[in-house]
Amino acid sequence: MIPRLLLTALCLCSLITPAPASIRNQPLAVFHLEPHPGGTAMMTVRAKVRGQEGLFMFDTGGGISYISPSFAQTVGCKVWGQITGFVLTGQRLDMPRCDGLTFDVQGQTFNAPIAGIFDIMKFMPPNVPRLDGSLGLDVFAGRALTLSLAERTLTLESRASLAARMKRGKEVRIRLVREAEGVALTVVVGVVTSEGTAWMEIDSGNGGANVIAKHLAPLLNVKTGAREPQPANFSLVGGIPVTGNVRVNETLIMDGNIGTRFLINWDLTLDLEKSRAWLTPANARPPQTSSGRS
Repeated sequence: MIPRLLLTALCLCSLITPAPASIRNQPLAVFHLEPHPGGTAMMTVRAKVRGQEGLFMFDTGGGISYISPSFAQTVGCKVWGQITGFVLTGQRLDMPRCDGLTFDVQGQTFNAPIAGIFDIMKFMPPNVPRLDGSLGLDVFAGRALTLSLAERTLTLESRASLAARMKRGKEVRIRLVREAEGVALTVVVGVVTSEGTAWMEIDSGNGGANVIAKHLAPLLNVKTGAREPQPANFSLVGGIPVTGNVRVNETLIMDGNIGTRFLINWDLTLDLEKSRAWLTPANARPPQTSSGRS
């Protein structure tokens, strides 16, 4: 005879069914991005700092997250010191710093041990919504996220949802770049050339043609000296083609910069803990999985 307690346990187990894959693979959060009229590629997200809500640009090529001087005053940020870096065309950029900021986005917290103080609005057209700063990849260090410009979403991945992305996507080679004494964080992706692997920055803030350096142009069959964009075709390491127009920049201090005209067609998943990345065709949907119920 089966003991009563064992019989009860067996009955309960028979009632338990595995959670559907669509539930098990849920990400930690999905943030909706909104376009900003200040730039053709500018996407924004709302976040709170010390209880004060602000509107922030999201920029994978920005390197360092920053807040505006007026927002810093509002949240009581102690401004001191200096962060020094260089823009992609070589100009030096200095900005004061503010330490120990936490950005709260829809209940998820992201830390900026060192943030910059910079007013992006001085470069904006008049009469556009005010930006209170910018969020770069530095505040997502050690996390996994997926940027979908087609869906206008930024997804904070769980381990399960990241695993699902990995299965659907095509892995590409990346490097993490930490400039400005390790404060900044950007991602460069491997590009195939006739001489070896070049490394181009992935920049969600670049809404124009992709940019390549003068020293790389001959290896990608692109003419130097042309002022107008030129058609070019090359491939990422991993076999994904990059097509469309490029500009050759003679002062570029990197191999190149790949922007939103590429990213609009691909969802980019970054594992910033393990320095890995995957690309999935935009709008691709995961296969429907049965829950096992009749």
